[in-house]
Amino acid sequence: MYLKKVLIIKIGAIGDLLMTTPAIRALKKTFPEVHISFLVGRSVKEAIVKNPYIDEAIEIDDYVFFKGGLLVQVKLALKLIKKLRGIGFDTAIILHRDWKYSLLIYLSGVPERVGFKRDKMADRFLTRYVMIDGIKHHIDHYLKVVKLCGAKDHGRRMDFLVSQEAVERAKSVLKRFRAKDGRIIGIFPGGARNIKEVMDIRRWPVERYSELGERLVNNGFSVILFGSKSDLYLKKGLMNIPGVIDMIGKTSLEEAAALISMCRMVVTHDNGLMHMASAVGTPVAALFGPTDPREKYPTNKGSFYFWKNEGLECIPCYKEGVFPECETFECMKKISVAEVYEKIIERVE
Repeated sequence: MYLKKVLIIKIGAIGDLLMTTPAIRALKKTFPEVHISFLVGRSVKEAIVKNPYIDEAIEIDDYVFFKGGLLVQVKLALKLIKKLRGIGFDTAIILHRDWKYSLLIYLSGVPERVGFKRDKMADRFLTRYVMIDGIKHHIDHYLKVVKLCGAKDHGRRMDFLVSQEAVERAKSVLKRFRAKDGRIIGIFPGGARNIKEVMDIRRWPVERYSELGERLVNNGFSVILFGSKSDLYLKKGLMNIPGVIDMIGKTSLEEAAALISMCRMVVTHDNGLMHMASAVGTPVAALFGPTDPREKYPTNKGSFYFWKNEGLECIPCYKEGVFPECETFECMKKISVAEVYEKIIERVE
């Protein structure tokens, strides 16, 4: 298969982007002379913009792409199609499952279009495709796609580079708050929200994070709260934790990654920072409910997950990008503070 100028398309979100990085590495290491461009949403580009295996990031306004009116979306699509035609890619690797992304690339005139087949429409717009067969980690699905292009596997570790400047800033934060070296636990109670959709059903109740944080502090751990500005509303339910290091809304993604890399462990549910922790090598205590952990579990050494699906025929309920209405959140509530705390202590003490 001829490869010279390759476009990879995955517009978001942060966790999904990080899970594509083993496939990107496999492609670049197999074909080091290939120029790789990555089409990514503006709001999440920080997840891949410094990736050493990507030569160029092409931004798209993901807010307009997902939330704009029809006319505005059409104008954006036409503008993008014109731009991609002008670049002249020989191959596009589409890491979305929806056929609409394949149609976009088909209209952009890319001769080789490689991606997933989920429905009959994929046949019309892809030249090569892999079937989505069975339960596999998304990392393995993405690797399977690039192997159609001749890429050789170079491991499942996710890539995210943290600069020395970010490391130094993180060290300064820990020094200022007198964090206890070797006894730092990160807690991320938010996320599971992006421009495209709100997925609060994925979250462990904030009061349980609060209780867990308090137990950890009382046992001599330093606790850091992580989150973006969109998670600030959660702080009210967390402020009863004495002595925590509150970094919600106070860091860039890279700065958060630097701090996470200095934690002994991170506790969170299915979200972008779960994958970020895994990418920088910090063990994760991951809490799953409506999504199947076999598709997204943190892959690094020392990580583990809780998934209390016994007796609940409704889970996993997340299918093909859609959550059903749920009023009980029973799958997440079945995970107790006590069992999470005991497992953390077992691993870190």
